[in-house]
Amino acid sequence: MRNVSVTNALFFNVAAFVGVGLTLYPIFYSLADVPVWRLGPFSAYGWASIIAGVFCVLLALIFASLTSVMPRSGGDYVFSSRILHPFLGWLESWTLVIASVLIIAFEVPLVLRNLQIAARIVSIGAGGFHGANSWFTDSSGTITGTPGFIASIIVLLLIAVVAVLPTRTFHKVVTALAGFGVTCFALMFIFGLLATHRGAFNHNLPHYTGGVTSAHIASTGFKSGLLTADNGSFLSNIFSTTVFPLMLSVLLFQFIGFQYSAYIAGEVRGNVRRGVLIALIGALLIGVIANSVYVDAISSHFGFNTQVSWGGSYWGFNTALPILPMGQPNSMPLLAVVANKSLWPLWTLISLGGVVFPFLLCPVYINFISRMQLAWSLDRQMPEWFGTVNERLRAPLNAILATIGLTALFLFFQSYKALPTFLATTGHKLNLAGTAWFSIVMAALTWSLPGFNAMLARWRRPDLVRNAPFGKALPWIGLAWLVFPIWIYIFAVVKPIVNA
Repeated sequence: MRNVSVTNALFFNVAAFVGVGLTLYPIFYSLADVPVWRLGPFSAYGWASIIAGVFCVLLALIFASLTSVMPRSGGDYVFSSRILHPFLGWLESWTLVIASVLIIAFEVPLVLRNLQIAARIVSIGAGGFHGANSWFTDSSGTITGTPGFIASIIVLLLIAVVAVLPTRTFHKVVTALAGFGVTCFALMFIFGLLATHRGAFNHNLPHYTGGVTSAHIASTGFKSGLLTADNGSFLSNIFSTTVFPLMLSVLLFQFIGFQYSAYIAGEVRGNVRRGVLIALIGALLIGVIANSVYVDAISSHFGFNTQVSWGGSYWGFNTALPILPMGQPNSMPLLAVVANKSLWPLWTLISLGGVVFPFLLCPVYINFISRMQLAWSLDRQMPEWFGTVNERLRAPLNAILATIGLTALFLFFQSYKALPTFLATTGHKLNLAGTAWFSIVMAALTWSLPGFNAMLARWRRPDLVRNAPFGKALPWIGLAWLVFPIWIYIFAVVKPIVNA
């Protein structure tokens, strides 16, 4: 059944890649744990977003072309299994499932973190909620252990409620909540810049950090190597084989999801090529603006060096700032309420948008994963019962439940010391930075095989792509796209592993 409009598909993609970024984009400056430079109007992160966006247009063209001649749900699993080999399609889709479930496990604790932050904003503006920092935490003060696991499972059950909604209702809910989130983007950008002042932020911050000043926080970034006094030249920075590929890998983590409406192409109404292309390019444009103009403008407004250093403290990379300021990551509405607490209702509303977006990402991921698992079942890669479509939901319920169960397993590994040393990131369990890194690694085939599909489709399956849009140019589009993920994975994944 084709129940998904172009608008639904666009907001499906937006929901699939924004996640915690609505309020927490500044923490991603330091996720790569490399020096963050600034040149011209943008930071290294902002430039990485723009470059990634330009290349991802090529990926959007590949998906739009192949989806138009293979308008089935399942996305690149369908393309790879028919153009390259069924085993490669199966392997690519399985690694994508693991990468996506890791992202869900990354987002769930940050839903809880954003609830804490929303309560802190209310506390600063109106009083109360003085113990919000200890909600859902164990004795270490982090969202882990039994309190964190129980709270995460409760969030996962609420996610499951949304994930099992009938398809048409599901997309109405996704579109409405994603629209609310985009509105919060606009409110944060406009009022965050116009209704606050850096001087007020710097003056008020020590009151909430036990005397720690913005200048001190900024200085720790230079001590820990997260900031550099020598920004170098633009070309030498972007063609670096050490620092910039790692920053680009973070943008792959951020952008994955913008193409996911192609995985539900069998449900998109109207002209599939046009619908998928509009949804992909529209979501990509929002993503590039959010990860460059939006975050760089807000961060510079409140002190760029302070934001990089504060975010590094949250990930544990800023060893010169071991105590996290305010006990929270540098959420943009939290920064705003420090500067201007009279607008605390607005900052609280935006922070609640920061709760909604990572929550919403999770059922969207479960939805697209279930469609890929349905394709497995139709191709007999999985038992028929696994992909059976429930008549009421018009969705593969067993596949949805299996994905929720796998997510619960990863949440367990984030909460308890149950992993062998070679799989763990800290103390025999996964931390959030480690979860993000594993997701980037597992998504390698998802980013690279579309390029090979585009290059080889005309020779491997001329019967399928004879009338494909951009058909003659498709091999060249695929080759141009492949340069991007291969460069990143060689220098951001393979090289560090070999050097280690």
